Amino acid sequence: MSEYSSSSYGRRGFLARAGAVAGTAAIGGLAGCTSLTGGGSNIDTLNVAYKPVFPFLQRHIMDQQGFFDELGPSVEQTNFADKGLTIVKAYADGDIDLAFMGITPVIKMKHKGIPGKVTAANHKNGFVAMAHEEFVSLWEKHGADAFQKFREQNGRKFRFSTFPKGSVAYILVQYWLREELGVSPDVVEIETLGGAGPVRQSLLTGNADGTFIMEPIPTALQLKDAPFEWLTWSGEFMSGQPGGVMFMHDRLWKDSPDLAQSIVEKHVRATQLINNKPDTAAKAVSQTLGEKLPLKVAKKAVRSKASNYISNPTEIADGTQLFVDEMKSLGQIKQTVETGTIFEPSLHREVSQ
Repeated sequence: MSEYSSSSYGRRGFLARAGAVAGTAAIGGLAGCTSLTGGGSNIDTLNVAYKPVFPFLQRHIMDQQGFFDELGPSVEQTNFADKGLTIVKAYADGDIDLAFMGITPVIKMKHKGIPGKVTAANHKNGFVAMAHEEFVSLWEKHGADAFQKFREQNGRKFRFSTFPKGSVAYILVQYWLREELGVSPDVVEIETLGGAGPVRQSLLTGNADGTFIMEPIPTALQLKDAPFEWLTWSGEFMSGQPGGVMFMHDRLWKDSPDLAQSIVEKHVRATQLINNKPDTAAKAVSQTLGEKLPLKVAKKAVRSKASNYISNPTEIADGTQLFVDEMKSLGQIKQTVETGTIFEPSLHREVSQ
C-alpha cells in the first residue's frame, strides 16, 4: 500500500524463451520477403507485444479480422499478460518491433532514451472512479469533503484499490485527488494491486472502498449488482486523458516506412470498425479474453462512456504532458520528457489524407 502523496536477451531470443506466442500470421508468397511496396521493408518477422485488455482493442481487431495478414512479413504476437513489466524489458532489449502498451511505461522508456515513438493512440478518457454506494451518498452531499466525512464516520481513511505505481490508473488517481479535488493524503490511501482481477476481488470482499479503473470492470460490477457506483470518469476532468497506445520502434518507421504506414492504416481501420460495429469489437475482445469476459459484458462495456477508441495520437498529446508532469512530481522520472520525443504523428496524417 502507499500513502497518497538483469539479464539481456538476443533480439529473437526473448520471444522464444517467453513461450507465450499468441499466433503467427503470414501471407503465403510474401513471408520472409525483403521488400513490400515502393519504400521496401527490411523486416522479415514483425514482433508484436501486447496485453489482452480493453485499451488494446485495436490489436484484437487487427488480429481477428486478418489485418496483420495483409502486411507482408510474418507476424509473431506475444501476450504479456501476467508478466509484469517484461514487455518493457523485451522492448528495451530490442526484441519488439511494435507494442500495444500504456502511456506511462512509454514515458519511462523515453525518459531513458529508448528508441521508439507513439504512432497511434488506442484509447482516451478511459478510466472510471467508482466507490461503494454508501460513500456515493456522502459524495453527493459533500463533494470532495466526503473523504473527510468518511474518515470521521469510520475512523479510518478511504481506501482506493487500483493498479501498480507507475500505471495510468495510479497516476490518474493521484492527479485527481491532489490537483482536481485538493484532498489531503491524511484521509485517503491507495492500495496497488497487480491487475484487474485482484482489484475487483479487493472491492467485492470489502477490502477497498473504491477504485480508479478502466472497462470492462465498471460494467462487470454493474451487471453483478455489486454495491459500487460511478463517482466520475476521466473525460470530465482531463479531456484527452491518455491510456493505451501503439508504440513503434524507430527502425520500423525509419527503415521500412511503407510497412510502418500500412500498420497505422490497419490501426485506423480497426478503430473505424470498433466505432461503427461495436458488437464485432465486443466479440473480438471477448474471444481474446475467453471466459474472463462474457460477450454480454463486452457488448455493454464497449458502448460505455469510458470506451473512447481513437487512432490520432495528437488527441492525447496534452494529456500526456500532464502525465509527464505528474510522474516527475511523484519522483517516477527525474527529468521532464518532451512530447515531441514521444509522438510521431506523421504516419497517421499520411494515412488520413
